[in-house]
Amino acid sequence: MSRVAVIGEEMRVRGFALAGALVFAAENAAGARAAWRSLPPDVAVAVLTPRAAGWLRGVTSGGAAAAPPDGLPRRPGVLPVVMPPEAEPAEAMPAEAMPPGAGPGR
Repeated sequence: MSRVAVIGEEMRVRGFALAGALVFAAENAAGARAAWRSLPPDVAVAVLTPRAAGWLRGVTSGGAAAAPPDGLPRRPGVLPVVMPPEAEPAEAMPAEAMPPGAGPGR
């Protein structure tokens, strides 16, 4: 059976362990590269935070062919998937712009 691994900043990846994913916290390029190289052979999908993907771009593993056009390293049998960037927090709607009956305490 194949597994999913998640590589990136701890605050963004730790929750994936609850779903059974292998989690590799990496706070810098060296950590992301070490995590990529240490993926077990049964990993089929590697989910990367945008920052981890940036750290891995252009890396090739052990004489493998050049990185694909997206710049992520090749690893036979592993599909790299990049998470969407973090969304900016939505601004609160001013109370006077809320429809009648909406908002806190109503």
